[in-house]
Amino acid sequence: MKRSKYMVGLVLATFFVISFLTNILGPIIPDIIKSFHVSLTAAALLPFSFFIAYGVLSVPAGFLVESWGEKKVMLVSFAVALASALFFALLPVYRVSIVSLFLVGGSMAALQVAINPLLRVAGGEEHFAFNSAFAQLIFGSASFVSPQVYSYVVLHLGVPSNEKHFLLQILKRLVRLVCHGCPCTGSSLP
Repeated sequence: MKRSKYMVGLVLATFFVISFLTNILGPIIPDIIKSFHVSLTAAALLPFSFFIAYGVLSVPAGFLVESWGEKKVMLVSFAVALASALFFALLPVYRVSIVSLFLVGGSMAALQVAINPLLRVAGGEEHFAFNSAFAQLIFGSASFVSPQVYSYVVLHLGVPSNEKHFLLQILKRLVRLVCHGCPCTGSSLP
């Protein structure tokens, strides 16, 4: 593979997505406890299922990268993460959330296994130390941003004065579509 600034940018964006998803788990735990009426122990199983997937699926992900290549593993990982998130969105029950978080965590593990060698090749070995440190900066910035975004969406999704905010309107329609008739917060949206 030739060196490519585009590919380095894609890897950095993937680092952002991984960190964004990983660090949004903390802020959603209180809402999960309230919505599903679960104990702290049951709520702790959710991030555990996410992070145990890293340990269980990192080695198989390495074998997949060797046999399929980085790009295929990245595409499959994003597809599995999306499908499992949609599965939980369409069937919002506690048991599904554990399975969904395990699959998303496994997908994030596979992404990390795929993007680290890709970063070395796409950016060049002589720039790997800089690119890796910069990727950690991107990772850290996403860990700061994700709780802020979650908080913003939760606080402003049902507010009628946000009718002109395009992204909130799309999210509001999606919540209505998914939560039609279910006892979650989406059914009470204006």
